[in-house]
Amino acid sequence: MSERALVGQTLADRYELLELLASGGMGSVYRAHDRELDDVIALKVINAALASQPAMVERFRHEVKLARRVTHVNIARTFELGRAGDIVFCTMELIEGESLRFRLNRDGRLPLAEAASVARELCHGLAAAHAAGVIHRDIKPENVLLALDHRVVLADFGVAAVSVDEHNDELSGTPEYMAPEQARGEPPTPATDIYAVGLVLCEMLTGVRAFTGSTAYVLMTKQEVPQPAIPEDLPRELATVIGRATALEPDHRIASATELASLLAPWSAELPATLRPDREAGHALHTVIVLAPRADGTDARLHIAEGVHEELLCRLVRRPGMRVWPRVEGVAGANTTVVEVRAGDQLVVTIHRPTTQTTLQLPLEVADIALAADAIASAVVEAVARTRDERRSTHQATTQALELLLRARILENRGFRGVEAAIQLLERAHALCPDDPKIAARLAMLYARYVIIRDDAHSGFRHVRPLVEAALAAAPLLSEAHVAAGHLELHTGDSAIAATHFRTAIACSPHVAAAHEGLGRMLVETGFLDVAFERLADAVAISPNLSAGGWEIARAHALEQNWSVYDQIVAGLTHERDRPVSRLRIALWRGDLEATANARAGLFTNVFEPALMALFASAAVDGRWFERREEGLQLVLGSQSPSKRRRAFAGQLIAEAAGHAGDGAACAAMIEYAVDQGLFDLHWLERCPFLELVRDSAAFARCHARVQQRAHAILDALYGDHDASSLTDTVVT
Repeated sequence: MSERALVGQTLADRYELLELLASGGMGSVYRAHDRELDDVIALKVINAALASQPAMVERFRHEVKLARRVTHVNIARTFELGRAGDIVFCTMELIEGESLRFRLNRDGRLPLAEAASVARELCHGLAAAHAAGVIHRDIKPENVLLALDHRVVLADFGVAAVSVDEHNDELSGTPEYMAPEQARGEPPTPATDIYAVGLVLCEMLTGVRAFTGSTAYVLMTKQEVPQPAIPEDLPRELATVIGRATALEPDHRIASATELASLLAPWSAELPATLRPDREAGHALHTVIVLAPRADGTDARLHIAEGVHEELLCRLVRRPGMRVWPRVEGVAGANTTVVEVRAGDQLVVTIHRPTTQTTLQLPLEVADIALAADAIASAVVEAVARTRDERRSTHQATTQALELLLRARILENRGFRGVEAAIQLLERAHALCPDDPKIAARLAMLYARYVIIRDDAHSGFRHVRPLVEAALAAAPLLSEAHVAAGHLELHTGDSAIAATHFRTAIACSPHVAAAHEGLGRMLVETGFLDVAFERLADAVAISPNLSAGGWEIARAHALEQNWSVYDQIVAGLTHERDRPVSRLRIALWRGDLEATANARAGLFTNVFEPALMALFASAAVDGRWFERREEGLQLVLGSQSPSKRRRAFAGQLIAEAAGHAGDGAACAAMIEYAVDQGLFDLHWLERCPFLELVRDSAAFARCHARVQQRAHAILDALYGDHDASSLTDTVVT
């Protein structure tokens, strides 16, 4: 199974894989939801080549047991090793942030103080690990995480270093960062990790790897050079430290991680905002602009206000976490507080935050300068802390909303039963982040699907349209917003406009499966099957968890009476994505009595139109059409559903029941009703076997002309003026 195909799967009936985070030679790392603990974790699926070897699995188990001994702020916790069928996985602490590799690729070399600080924090974590008898053996920028909570975290502890050499099956790490003795196959020691930290530090300072080239060249070079090249512009003392950390012989290296951390201390500093990926969550330096004092009128005590201003600056610059700028003007922003000082009868100080302001009135006397500066400084610190708390709360809400969105995306692909649960998650996400256009668009899409299931759901489309409009206004190039708009048009507006939205969605983001699926399903109904199947295949390739597209393809083959293909497709659709309604209709078309009985039994758990489906089964399967004819017609004609598409589908069902019973008048009436609701399902109209008795009528010809016109309008919306024969070999005309 491919890496992305695992997204949406649940391992060991406990871990729901939400998102693929990274992949490499050792395996793939996913964001996962632990159902038992209701927590979000990182889950690493071990490479199948390793997982298939019992000796390797046992080694993994031993490594995980060792790694669990280590608890430190700079170490990502390892929880457990598990197995689900042939899949071996390891669960770990989820670190939100970015890798050091990502940072280096984006920004190049780091300033000296930042690089030294990262290396020093790694040493703190390694000291705890080495004290517990655990050697990492695969320290590299990919395994160093810059967390949103200010930490530098070493990840993949205990499992990252276990890999298989394609020639001799020996355990190894990553050649570019491997210590010389490790490359020779000698047992790892703390000096092995010291060497790797030295190489990572060197790379942070230069922006390039210390060793490059083929694996064989790198391993050979490490046995020959006494130490890697060290930049000449480094302080001599720091160059000496790096040289000692990366000495060829382990005995010549710095003795411990604790000693290396101590040696790096003179060049280290508190990690600045530029290193932290979470610049929007309140962790970055907060800017405080202190405006030059101004006088109200011609007050002669401006000089006293200037004295307060000077003392205030002296107090604020000593405060950690703040960048203080004296300026003549400034505007409060997301991470900026502005202090305005005015001299009048009193000293009036206004502290402007992004959303609020605080005003202080203080005595303006020479004797009170120090007291006034203390009071203003305290008020500024409190304002900054309040802003940070608000931003931290916003960040936490955003993170929680993202998790809810990812979980909902998986649930929504599990058939109608999963839609309601997905909506509940998205409603919580929308409450946390009401201005997020992606959440709004996803919620609108599911509301539209839920209206199809039940008439009373969410008061029709009252909630859908505002969500779609808000998403489009906030993010006009967001693919999901156009997908939501397309679904809204399908239910309430013009099918050609819906097609345009799906086309726009694909143009905005070709990787969004829902856009390909929406467009493919429309093309199936219009009868342009080859291009429809290609589009739906793209959707499934992007998101293998999609099931709706599979049922649409199956239905199309059933209408074409390609039964072997139909059977093959349906066999691949899992039980939880079953569609009893579709199976029942198709079994009736096929005349398969056993399949009809099985599908009918599934209707008892079906959530779609229970009254309509019970009548359809009674009329079509039990032969009671004429007994229930008026009830069926009234059930359709009296529908108050806000969805035109749902009303059209109800008309299609009853038309089939009437046609199956030989009632041509009722069949024609229901077809006309469905067409009046916007039906564009030309393929069904021309291929459904139960409509055969009315196809020669004038009424059917009129309906056919209207539906064909809509089908071509959809094609025009997608491709402009088209030559139908050039689009597909299976165009029905």
